[in-house]
Amino acid sequence: MLAGEPEQQCEAMGDFNVAWELKDDVQAGKYLIGQGRLDAAQEAWISTVVCALEAVPADTLPAGAGRELNLTAMRHPSWVPIRVLAASALDALSAATAGNARNLGLQ
Repeated sequence: MLAGEPEQQCEAMGDFNVAWELKDDVQAGKYLIGQGRLDAAQEAWISTVVCALEAVPADTLPAGAGRELNLTAMRHPSWVPIRVLAASALDALSAATAGNARNLGLQ
């Protein structure tokens, strides 16, 4: 979701608190670090994305519903490098996510 374009992000998240929810949801992934489920490189990718999200200014995280409010938030320039970083992280974590999908019967 984080790697998607603003329109996709807003639609998928129901145009409600998109910036806040994406930031909070992805940052929650830091619990995976140090659990022994990922290798050091995969943990480093998660840490990098989590740290990058800290740079998103709090005043660009509006609360509320509506397409325009949420699109404006997700079009803030601070999200551009994060989308690129998230796409790279997805590639780096593809083996782990494929394993999870198998374990959950999604593949």
